[in-house]
Amino acid sequence: MRKTIFVVILSGKNYKDSRVLNCMMNRTYADTDLLIINRGPNPLQFDKDFIHTLGFFVNSIDIKESIGDLPLGEVCNDVIRGSERYERFIFFDDDSILNKEYIKRLDRYHENGVDLQIPSIRGRLDGKVYYPIINDSVCKTSDGLKINTEVNVKSLGLGLVIYRSLVEKFSAISTSVFDSHFTLNGCDTGFFSRLELLKMEKIDVAIQVVNTLNYSLAQSHDLTSKWRLLDKIRDGFLSVKVSRFRY
Repeated sequence: MRKTIFVVILSGKNYKDSRVLNCMMNRTYADTDLLIINRGPNPLQFDKDFIHTLGFFVNSIDIKESIGDLPLGEVCNDVIRGSERYERFIFFDDDSILNKEYIKRLDRYHENGVDLQIPSIRGRLDGKVYYPIINDSVCKTSDGLKINTEVNVKSLGLGLVIYRSLVEKFSAISTSVFDSHFTLNGCDTGFFSRLELLKMEKIDVAIQVVNTLNYSLAQSHDLTSKWRLLDKIRDGFLSVKVSRFRY
């Protein structure tokens, strides 16, 4: 199995109230290292009983308090920079529900050359697929789909599975994986726009869709259109910034 670190970002929750941490009480995570990062707003009191129980299901647990200092994108970059022994980085918020086959599916469908795996994301209440969005259309697919490197991809920041190969591709252009505006539960134009920077340098990125997450998408009926509008604004800014960088 690939050396894996699972990073869970807590925001306003105790350890035991995190859906994703409860889902990790499953033997399939036995070879996975877990990093829990508390983003506040308050420091967490150590829950000895919960963490002790969780420790039976994962290889190791590390806990970090990161309140009000670095932007989330920089926190995640620090995790990658400080973890050279890992081949795979998995980033989650505290509210996702993982199926029992989550890790097994990542391994089952991963092919040589895949740099990034992203999930299909369904609204927990209506069951509709909202992400990923490929060329402005919601993509409904089965596990294992490889996305053509020429298309434009957008999704939420949660459930990103980043392989060492992608880290090395960003490093080749002296760029970190995440920008400081990275968000887990928002449509992350920052991260996915960074993939466009690699394309501009003729560096292909192989993306694969694996697993389905059921997520509480607030106001899910108009969420997609709201974020598309924000995408256009931020993408326009990115285009200007990239042009200045290149010329």
